[in-house]
Amino acid sequence: MNDIFFENPEYDIKIYRIDKTHFEFKKNELVNNNDIINHIVNKHKEKVNEVEESYRLHPIIINNIEYFTYSYTEEKESYWKDFIPESLSKLHDFSVKQISFVLFACAENNIYAIVGGGGSRVIIRYQDQRFGLDFFEYITDLDEEVLSIEFRGISGKLSKRKDIFKDGLKLIDVLNFTNIPSKINLKLKKEIKDSVFPFIDFGDRTTILEIGSYFNIKHKINFNELHSIFLTLNEISKSNYKKQLTSFVEIKDKTIIKDVYKKELIFVLFNYMNELFSPSRSDFPKHPEIEFVHPSNIQDFYESDMFIFKLKDNNKKFEFRDKEKLLYQGLKIIYENYENLDLMEFRRIISGLWIYGLRKNKILTRGVFLDHIICELNIENRPIFQIDTRWFKVEDNFTNSINELCNRMIEFNYLDQNILTEKWNFDLNEDEDSYNRKYHLKDNYWVFDKSLGQNIELCDILYESNNVLYFVHVKKGFDGKIRDLSNQIQVSAARFNNDVSSGGLKFVNEVINSYNRKKENSDKIIDKDIFINKLTNKNKRFEFVMAFKSDSKKIPAIKGNVHLVKSNIAKYSLIQCVREMNMLSFPIKIVEIP
Repeated sequence: MNDIFFENPEYDIKIYRIDKTHFEFKKNELVNNNDIINHIVNKHKEKVNEVEESYRLHPIIINNIEYFTYSYTEEKESYWKDFIPESLSKLHDFSVKQISFVLFACAENNIYAIVGGGGSRVIIRYQDQRFGLDFFEYITDLDEEVLSIEFRGISGKLSKRKDIFKDGLKLIDVLNFTNIPSKINLKLKKEIKDSVFPFIDFGDRTTILEIGSYFNIKHKINFNELHSIFLTLNEISKSNYKKQLTSFVEIKDKTIIKDVYKKELIFVLFNYMNELFSPSRSDFPKHPEIEFVHPSNIQDFYESDMFIFKLKDNNKKFEFRDKEKLLYQGLKIIYENYENLDLMEFRRIISGLWIYGLRKNKILTRGVFLDHIICELNIENRPIFQIDTRWFKVEDNFTNSINELCNRMIEFNYLDQNILTEKWNFDLNEDEDSYNRKYHLKDNYWVFDKSLGQNIELCDILYESNNVLYFVHVKKGFDGKIRDLSNQIQVSAARFNNDVSSGGLKFVNEVINSYNRKKENSDKIIDKDIFINKLTNKNKRFEFVMAFKSDSKKIPAIKGNVHLVKSNIAKYSLIQCVREMNMLSFPIKIVEIP
């Protein structure tokens, strides 16, 4: 929108919508559009130190829409001043003026906005992050030709991903019910142009629609057409008919999130803490359906080699290196530093617990402890999810579909070769480390558990057959931990793929060095040259293996019994991992440990 100030009266405009459920509005008891808009503007003025006590925007009404305009000009020094030597820059004035502009448009209960210059900074905290996608669900039949789609996975997706498609692929063909679209580019159909936007002259040219947090018809329009779009958006959004772009529906009711879902999550954590550490603790505490990972910087989180906990009302720092036990350690810190905790005090303390991820003493990630939690809660006999700080529910027909697909994927990708022959004895409290070590002295097996390269595991166990190298990743249980296992496999495969493709093999070399340094491997040292030849042998095939052992006595085998498993996160994660790995050059196999 930087060109909004050109003389041409037509512009390519992104339309945003203000999220009127934002907690600041409720906190300040702001209900009407006028008060909400002035709150947004005054918050921006506070940031730029231009607070005016009597300042207030007033609307101008044009054909049933209330318009508010806000602009702000600030002077900054051009980056060129820092780029060139001072001996050159001191000869010139590098100050530039930047304008921030927002046009608010109120149509009944909806507040829409367009921005220019730095105007996005005014509304970014308050905008509806899925407005464009949500509105498109009212007008689509999913038959549009899609050009690109960005999404984030609800089940182990490591980062935001963008796929670009060839001509002719329909939206319905690329939507994936285990993913949540965040931005889509598609061709606007003639039927939608004629029925929804008849007041715009599109001509015969192809028109692209971009939807995400905004709604953007990539076609220059004038103000009258923009005005009509505002009216259209408002009218169509009253409909009850929508075509969902994902089976996951984001829950936006902040009250129910705060008063029901977050309270339930904290109640689960409180009980889990007491099961782990209180005098009346159980010998076999029931682990809640929780995974612990940074909500947005997942890659950096996995590459961190140290984690620091900080409590809001405690100056002490608590350092840990084992990312597998961060949930456990966080709860332990609270239990050991506060006496006679009741649920209310626990809620206050855990809400102020922060965690930092570092690598080589440099902070890579930071965030509130609770925001790192990926969980599935059963509330009123319905699964509710917190994923990356947001809450979701699923469509009613989703469970049967996910069970059927997960079962099919296990059957189709099951490893027929019997490469994991050792039994995992839960009665002896064998953990993953103990199980992996059973293969240490076996021929053609190497245990790489916790042998890190660039702070990433290549695998837990490597097995070599005549023509295949199997990179086996092991996990106890078929629950939320499968999401973590999926992440590990995808990170490892991507890093190994980059290593082999580049020919540098820095990652592999670091893994081998880490392995050889371990005292427990001194009786099976790896010859680096011989081993790297195995990994670069073009006659060898690489297969990554997801290996798990059910820890449920009721469901000793997962294959064929997926419908009995309660953990939907485990099922989504397995499905998504298979799909992601199929897009790499390495196939994935699945096996249950005896």
